[in-house]
Amino acid sequence: MENKPDGRRVRMTKLLLKNALIDIMKTKSIHLISIKEICEEADVNRSTFYRHYNTQYDLYDEIIDDIAKDIGSIYKNDFTTVDFLTKVLEYIESKRETFLVLLSDNGKVSLGEAFVLFTGRFMDHNNTSELVTYVMEFIAAGLTSTIWSWLNKENRRPASDVARMLHNLMNHGIGRVTRLSGIIKEMKEHEAK
Repeated sequence: MENKPDGRRVRMTKLLLKNALIDIMKTKSIHLISIKEICEEADVNRSTFYRHYNTQYDLYDEIIDDIAKDIGSIYKNDFTTVDFLTKVLEYIESKRETFLVLLSDNGKVSLGEAFVLFTGRFMDHNNTSELVTYVMEFIAAGLTSTIWSWLNKENRRPASDVARMLHNLMNHGIGRVTRLSGIIKEMKEHEAK
């Protein structure tokens, strides 16, 4: 059993390393970041880094795993889909800087990572058909792109508005949502000019 001061120290060290990686990734791709840079940014010895991680990719993977766990813990049985999506978007907004980095070209959350973050925790992968997997990958890619655009706006809509829109897209399809939102009408009016 790990004693409390050491456990707290490990958590703090890992947090320093994760924050350092995210800070560096604001200007540099993870593929170009050295462990030395991460350690210097975190003010942590390299031997300490290697006590917890083998590579910068292991550190990155733990950041993604932490986010997936956090999102998974948000789910409650009595939540509606809109409630759940709102809570997830509020969580993402509370970690805006991290998500902007992870979704940027420097972090570029892969489709597989997005799939796990936004849908994978709630699927039984052993009992999922190939077509259902395609649909879920489509949804994950759409969620990732939408969240990226939403987070980049300074005066963005509330999480609850975006959650309702995403819920309508997932449940009613693109055609119905675009008709309801007036996008088709706007496009036709623009073409007529």
